[in-house]
Order: sequence, then C-alpha cells, then structure tokens
Amino acid sequence: MAWVKTAAILNDAHETRQEVLNALGAGFTEVHDTLATLLGLSEAIATGGTWLRENHEALHGKLDRVLGEIERLRVDCAALSELVDARTTPPAETVERQTVPPVAPPLPRPPASPDGTDTGAAGPARLRRLLRRAAGVSSARLVCHRDTWAFLLEQTACDPHFRAPGPVDDEHEGRVEVTLSGRSLIAVLLSLFRTSQEEDIERLGDLAMAAELYERSADALEHTDSADRYGPQVVIVLDDRAVSAPAEGDEGRAG
Repeated sequence: MAWVKTAAILNDAHETRQEVLNALGAGFTEVHDTLATLLGLSEAIATGGTWLRENHEALHGKLDRVLGEIERLRVDCAALSELVDARTTPPAETVERQTVPPVAPPLPRPPASPDGTDTGAAGPARLRRLLRRAAGVSSARLVCHRDTWAFLLEQTACDPHFRAPGPVDDEHEGRVEVTLSGRSLIAVLLSLFRTSQEEDIERLGDLAMAAELYERSADALEHTDSADRYGPQVVIVLDDRAVSAPAEGDEGRAG
C-alpha cells in the first residue's frame, strides 16, 4: 500500500507545482502589462515635455518681441513728450511777464438805492441783515408781471436755496401772484445782489431789473417783525402806476 500513498503524494506535489507555475505566470503577465503601461506613460511624458519645451521657446520668443515693442514705444513717447514740452513752454520773456503779480481787481460796486445814490459799504452789511430776516420768514407773496417772474426764475434757478413755488396764480393785466418760502427769498436776494453788482454795459436791462427787484424785496423784509407772529404776510409788489392827471378844476385852482 506504500506505493499508493507515494503516488498520491506525487500527484499532490504535481498539482501544487502546477498551481505555483500558473500563479507565477499570471504574476509575470501582470508585471509585464504594468511595465508596458509605464513605458507608455514614459513615452507620453517625453512627448508632452517636448511639446512644452517647444511652446516655452515660442512664448519666450514672443515675449522678447513684445519687450522690444514696449521699449520702442517708450522711446517714441519720450521723444513725443519732449516735442510737446518744446511747443508748450513759453519764451523766457513771457515767463518773466507772468511772474509779475497781477493787479487786484476793484471791489464790486454794491447796488444803488432807489434814488440812484450808492449804498457804499452798507451794501454787503445790509444784505446780511436781509438774509437773516428772510431766514425767519415762513412765506412771502410776490406780485409782478409774468415777464418779471420769468426774469426772476432765470436769475435764481441755479441757486441751491431756491425751491420752485406752488401754483402761479394769474391776475388781470398779465400779472401773476407767487408764494415764495423764506429759503427761496434767500436765493432771490443773493442772485439779485450778484447781478446788480455787475458793470457789463451789455446787461444794463438785467442790472436795472435786478436792482429794482432787490430794493422792493429789501423794503418788504425790512418792515417785518419777528415778534409779531400774527401780522400780515410779507408782500413784494412790482406794479407801479402812472400818476393820475389833475382834474380841470384843480388845474384852475392851482393857477
């Protein structure tokens, strides 16, 4: 029976040997495939490196060309700047003339009073007093012709204190009635004062209207009373009328 056991052992050994050989073959095959993959990666990396190197060289060349263009532009700009400086620099004679201190312009003339006399140094001081009074006014009523109101709008529309009033009421004979706030009165006074100070002969009409409006506004404000909170509203009227002609009997008595 010993030969039977020996045969079984040899058979098992043969099977074990075959299994080991199969495992080694499969391992070698896997290693071979892995090596092939690595070789493919190595070739891909080499190819990619070549591409990167070629692109880097191309970019380097383009960068050199751009730097050359920038340098040429810098030189051209410097030359252009020198040319502009040469054209804009005034001659020495002009520079010396400009260094002479300018003569101070004369102080603006304050508005004239209704009788044509100059108010002198009291003009700005009077304006400050009027501005204080206007600041204390809740509202004022302005009665004038529509054209005069348009002139006033042109003068005051750009002043930051001016506020557009409410509805403008039309009266007969082309007159309008407008309600102005105290803040808008401040804008009216400042704008009219500035215009009345000008001495442009081309604007004599504007100066006359500004001076008259300023005086009427000043006269109305100077008759306000901060203590009388229930007094009549401030009224500014520009509606002068012609003097009535004397009757025939009156002319005889006057003779």
